[in-house]
Amino acid sequence: MNTKLQSLFLAAAVCAAPSSASVRVYGEASSTGPEINVEIYADIAATAIVSHTFKLFYNATQLRLLGAAHNEAVWYLHDGTRNVAYGGPDSSPAGQILFTGARMDARNPRAGVTGNRVLLGTARFARNGPATPSFDMTIGRAGQFANFVSTDAAILEAQPGEVVMLSVRPNATDQDLDGLGDSWEERFFGGTRVFYSDDADGDGVNNLGEQAMGSDPTDRRSYLRLDISEGRELIVLQWPSAEDRNYTIEGAKQLGRFEPLKEGIRATPPLNTFEFDRNDLPEILFFRISVEPPPLR
Repeated sequence: MNTKLQSLFLAAAVCAAPSSASVRVYGEASSTGPEINVEIYADIAATAIVSHTFKLFYNATQLRLLGAAHNEAVWYLHDGTRNVAYGGPDSSPAGQILFTGARMDARNPRAGVTGNRVLLGTARFARNGPATPSFDMTIGRAGQFANFVSTDAAILEAQPGEVVMLSVRPNATDQDLDGLGDSWEERFFGGTRVFYSDDADGDGVNNLGEQAMGSDPTDRRSYLRLDISEGRELIVLQWPSAEDRNYTIEGAKQLGRFEPLKEGIRATPPLNTFEFDRNDLPEILFFRISVEPPPLR
């Protein structure tokens, strides 16, 4: 680390001054079904901060960490010429992640970071089973290091009430974090005890796929299928559609090499129809359709 950056750290370490700043740290968890994503934010009021350190705890028997990162767009070190790399989150031992972030910029040493919903870091997990995961957070190294430091070099966690660590909240529409909207589960199953990979009707499409398609997971006759009819001039494609979805038609000369032919087709429930001029697709032999589902509700 060069002299400019060393001096900047030294100034923050030795000049302890009172601060009226307060920091609220909180997390939000969401799920794609097989994976859980956690984002940690801070509301930073009154006085900007130049560093943060916190720990995120998780159950290592329920989840396997796939990756963690601090927000390099906001928290970075710059020596006046270029960015200087520093270590990412420490994920040892299993079950906890230590996040450390700093904003030290020799071009503007007292700038710091302030604002609401400032992203501190992220973590991504693979789930080991259907159990609903939970998380906890604490200040990273309380009593050992200066963790939350303001631009006037005050150690905020040393002042009662200045740093508040809140919980990690699940997605409000998916409280059990299984990738299925709670209202969707209630509608079809009367509760949220089903799982994303279940296939209640045995049609080969799991709950996650049924939700995306807008089909009925309890009716094996309800699924997304593509019907094709060919005329001398037109190729007509039809499929059952559901509200608030976008569809993409893909085509291929040979199986396994599909490319988009038409994207962003809005749903027209209960059936969508799309026509192609045969002369525009002289070599296309195969078609398939994909769906972009709406956000969970």
